[in-house]
Amino acid sequence: MRDGPIEVPKCRRAAAREGVALAASALALGCSRSVIVSDLSATGARFEAKDLPDSGEELLMVAGTQEAFARVVWRTEKRCGVHFDDRLGEDLLALIKKEAAWSSIACYYN
Repeated sequence: MRDGPIEVPKCRRAAAREGVALAASALALGCSRSVIVSDLSATGARFEAKDLPDSGEELLMVAGTQEAFARVVWRTEKRCGVHFDDRLGEDLLALIKKEAAWSSIACYYN
């Protein structure tokens, strides 16, 4: 039997992320790349692409007509997580999801 209360691990994220499939660009110093945003929240996102910026690098995410400054907080070979400099409001998140939805982008090219 344990003495005292059981500690519950704290979530590292400030906001719950929603799984999405959005087309975006990640513009970092000296390079830019097209990315898929595979999850999104008011405080951050996960990008999927090749040759992503390294942890600690600053970038500008452009999704549809919307932009957000962010910093890469982790990176693997084909994924990275970013934390936005400023929290994104619900209206802005909805607009990003509408304008950058992969299904609407893919239909544009058909």
